[in-house]
Amino acid sequence: MEYEHSDVRTSNVNEGDDRKNVKQIGLCIFLAGLSCFAQLYLFQPIMPELARQFHINPAESSFAVSFSTMGMALGLFSGIFFADRISRKKLISVALISSSVLTILSSFAGYFWVLIAINTVKGILLAGSASVVVAYIAEEVHPAVLGTVTSMNIAGNAVGGMSGRIVTTLLTGWLDWEWAACTVGIFCLGCGLLFAWTAPESLHFRPVKINAGNKIKEMKRHLCAVPLLSMFILGAILLGCFVSVYNYLGFRLENHPFDLPHEVIASIYLMYILGSIGSMAGGVLSDRHGVQKTLIFMLILMLFALFFLLPGNILPVAAGLGVFTFAFFGAHAIASRVVAQYIPFERSTSISIYLLFYYLGSSILGTVTGIIMHHWGWTAFVLSLSILAFCGVSLLTVVGKSTRHAAR
Repeated sequence: MEYEHSDVRTSNVNEGDDRKNVKQIGLCIFLAGLSCFAQLYLFQPIMPELARQFHINPAESSFAVSFSTMGMALGLFSGIFFADRISRKKLISVALISSSVLTILSSFAGYFWVLIAINTVKGILLAGSASVVVAYIAEEVHPAVLGTVTSMNIAGNAVGGMSGRIVTTLLTGWLDWEWAACTVGIFCLGCGLLFAWTAPESLHFRPVKINAGNKIKEMKRHLCAVPLLSMFILGAILLGCFVSVYNYLGFRLENHPFDLPHEVIASIYLMYILGSIGSMAGGVLSDRHGVQKTLIFMLILMLFALFFLLPGNILPVAAGLGVFTFAFFGAHAIASRVVAQYIPFERSTSISIYLLFYYLGSSILGTVTGIIMHHWGWTAFVLSLSILAFCGVSLLTVVGKSTRHAAR
C-alpha cells in the first residue's frame, strides 16, 4: 500500500518517450510491488510451523507478521518527514535490496526473538518503497500512460501478496521454512537489483524540505476531521480483521476436522483474485450508491461471511473466505479513496496517517485475536472479529448521521 504524493510534477515529462518506456517502467514498478508484499507477509502462512519449531503458541507466532507490519507503520510515519528529500529511485532501490538481504538472513535465525527483530527492521525498510512508489510514478510518467503504469503497481502488490504466500506454504511443506524464506529472499533480491539497474532515473524529482512543525499541525488537523478520523479507524479494523483470518485459518485447516495437506492450504491464497474483483466492484458501487452505503454494505458482507468460517466443512469455509476477501478489498479501496480525496492539497499526509492506522490495526488486532483463539477457541475468535466488523458498521452509521446533522 502506498501514499500518493501531493506535489505531482508531470508537465515536463515527454509523452513520446514515456510511451516508448511504459513497458520498462511498468515492469519495474510491478517488480517493486511484488517484492515488497511478498516479503511483508512472508511468514503469515507458515505460522503453524514457527509455533512448532520455536515451541510457542499461535498468538506468539503472529509476532513474525505483526512486527513486520509494525515496522512498516513506523517507517511510513517517519517517511512523512524525510521521504521527499531523497531520490525516489534511490530510496526504492535501497529499500528493496536491503530488505531482501534481511529476508535471506532471517532464514538463519536460530531464535524467535532474532527473527522478530529482523522482521521489524525489514518492515521499516519496506516502507521506503511502499511510501514513495506512487509519487515516483506521478513524477516520471506522462498522464497519458499513468493509468497503465499505476495498474502495474497494483498488480504487483496483489501478485506479490498472493504468490509469496503460496510459494512459502508449498516450500515449507516440501522442505522447511528456512528454505522458503531464503528462496523468497533471493528472488526478491533479484527483483530489487533489476529495479535498481533498469528503472528510469528520478529526473523530475525535486528535493523538498519538510517543516516538522507544519507537518505536525497538518496531522492534527486531519485527526480532528471526524470523517477522516472515522476512515483511519475503519482502516485499522479492516486490515486487523483480514490479517487475523489469514493468520490463523491455517492452524484450523491443518487440524481436525479438516486435516488438510499443505498443498491444499496454500490454495486459500488464490482468494486474492476475488479481492481484486472486490476492489473494482467497490469503486463502481460507491459511484452509483454513495460511499457510506457501499462501505456499510461491504462491512455487513464481511460480517456475514465470518459465520461461514465456523462449520467443520471445507465448502462453507471456502465460500465464506471468498466473500470475506471480496468485501475487505472492496471496503479498503473505498476508504483509501475517501482519504485521498478529502483534502487534496494535503493528500500525502492523510494517506500516510491512514496507512499508519491500517498497519497498526494489523499488528495489534492480528495478535490480540490470536490470544482469543488460543485461550477460548475458534468460535470465540470468529465472534471477536464479528464484533469488530459490527463496530465498523456502527462507526459509519454514527459518523454519517452526525455529518448530515452538521450539514443542516
